[in-house]
Amino acid sequence: MIPPRRKKWTEAEEKTLIDKYGEMVADGSLAKMRTREKKFKPIACHVNSVHHVRDPVAYPWQWSWKDVSTKVQNMRHQYLLVKQKIKRPEFSGSGGGGDCDDGSEFDWVEGLTHWSNFLRYKDVFGDVALAVGGHGGNELMGIEDGDHGDRDGDNGDGFLAGGGGMDMVEFGQMGHSGDGDFGAALDGVDNEVMGLGFEIEGEEGEVNYNGSGGREREDAAENGFVFEEEGEVTGSSLKKKRKVAKGMEKKAWRILANQLGQLREMETRFEQREVERERERQRRENLRVELDKQWERKLEEREKEREEREKERDKLRRQRMAEWEAMEKENEEMERKRREEELIHEREWEERMNCRRLEWKKRVDEMLSQHRAEMGQMQTRFLHEQQNLTNQLLGIFSQWPAQPSGLSDHTSASNHYLSQMMQNLHHVNGIVHGDARVEGDNQEDQFIVDG
Repeated sequence: MIPPRRKKWTEAEEKTLIDKYGEMVADGSLAKMRTREKKFKPIACHVNSVHHVRDPVAYPWQWSWKDVSTKVQNMRHQYLLVKQKIKRPEFSGSGGGGDCDDGSEFDWVEGLTHWSNFLRYKDVFGDVALAVGGHGGNELMGIEDGDHGDRDGDNGDGFLAGGGGMDMVEFGQMGHSGDGDFGAALDGVDNEVMGLGFEIEGEEGEVNYNGSGGREREDAAENGFVFEEEGEVTGSSLKKKRKVAKGMEKKAWRILANQLGQLREMETRFEQREVERERERQRRENLRVELDKQWERKLEEREKEREEREKERDKLRRQRMAEWEAMEKENEEMERKRREEELIHEREWEERMNCRRLEWKKRVDEMLSQHRAEMGQMQTRFLHEQQNLTNQLLGIFSQWPAQPSGLSDHTSASNHYLSQMMQNLHHVNGIVHGDARVEGDNQEDQFIVDG
């Protein structure tokens, strides 16, 4: 089973944590909160919202208030480690707990090379004094970081060694944690700083110097040596004590050499881990750049597709406009042709009507001429018959005067009848005197002519 990846803080997340902590200290909201959960939960939410929510790839971890609380404690130890590293060599022989405000004792600018948030932590949390050794600052100290190598300061030497001699203090249990990082057992100290010494135990520490089964006493001065009462101290006991102390010193030097070798191995592993982290950061950066390039390519492709779609739409629109114009021209041409055909049909119809009218008028004229001719013939025949009748009547009337006796009684009546008949004839013929009648003087024939 593959072990889960270890949660690591980035420098940006550390910076956000320190800034938010400083803001809460400045406005007094942190002092009002009583429990650690109430104090650090807003800070954890702020860090997650600034980093993990916005970029889960670069910041994959979501921190809880416990993680933030642990990180605040770890940054304190990280600050002490970096501060020990930037201590100037000329002050290394003196106590580490001197005046921390002395600018000549520490190279503060160099601390940024070990930890980018070093001065920011100092401004927000304040300066932390280095622990002072029991004998002039020559005591060895070990500091454990809860992050197990989160930064260069965290990955630094697990021990801070002073110059000069060495005091014998209790050496805590040391070893390696499950992930290969260096860990130290804590002797109940709150700040996770423990003295590294060597206590006398087992057969070497339990020596009976008075030969009567007396008991061994520990010294209250934290040296761990066995002392007898002044009266019981003899020359042989002093030799034995010196021998035991010499053996202890050799054992301490062996343990110290072993621990220093382990520290060198740890430093090598830390450097390798830092190289791996740098490689991982570079890989993530390359991945991010590649993702940005892919995103830009996708945007360019989408822009090109959009431009192509716009061009296609413009082309279709122009094509439709051309088709509409062609259809309009075709409709106009058809309308023009239709109108021309209608005009031609109207002209032909008018010509046909005119021809028919002329033919009909000509026919009517011919009929009138024929009628006039027939009427003239009838009038001529009537006149001829009238003349014949008149001549006959005149002949008859001319014979009556030869018989006066027979006609005397009827003269007035016959004359009246004759004159009346002559008037009727003249009225029918349309003449006053039969001899003076002219053919053109007759009245116009009463015919209704259409058109």
